[in-house]
Amino acid sequence: MAKGIVVTYAGAETSFALEKLERAKLYGYRRRIAVDADGRPCTRAALTEDGEVLLRSGMTAQGYFDPEGRQVETSALTAIDAAGNALSLSPSTLGVAQPLEGPVDPREVLDLAISSVYRLVPEGIAPGLAEELSAGHVFRAPFNYRPDYQREIAYLVQNDTGIFVLVGLPAPPPWLSPNAPPPADDTAADDAELDFEMF
Repeated sequence: MAKGIVVTYAGAETSFALEKLERAKLYGYRRRIAVDADGRPCTRAALTEDGEVLLRSGMTAQGYFDPEGRQVETSALTAIDAAGNALSLSPSTLGVAQPLEGPVDPREVLDLAISSVYRLVPEGIAPGLAEELSAGHVFRAPFNYRPDYQREIAYLVQNDTGIFVLVGLPAPPPWLSPNAPPPADDTAADDAELDFEMF
């Protein structure tokens, strides 16, 4: 069983078991399967640009290649930021106590690009935190399900059906001041290059 989320608030520690919420679990799902003339399921594949190699599902995940076609070992890969500086790997936060910040303004959640939602099952919740969550207050903590180069943020919330954590990265909208010129549209340059007479 995977480790859970452990948080500290007002000097007391609380642990939760994780249960990932997915659309399929909430609403169910249907899958459309392509079959051949004999009713056998078809398999997706693609040709390389030169048409010499047929790539089946999963084959492109077997390695990385440089522009000259030489394979690069996974251990040789590293993450860099926009300036080209190497990024350090942030460890997983599961099973490691993380300090809760808050209560925070609930509107912060509206600026979050959510990547995952988990239902939390308390395995021993501190009374103070239980009281705050029941009152509708929102808390945040750092979160990484597995080691990653980018630390996400988890927001703890509670409603009538339980306690949840919303995980993601801040994505505040770019607001413009009144009468400001509209932002530059990168697609406009591409459209300008089209010659509609050729259609």
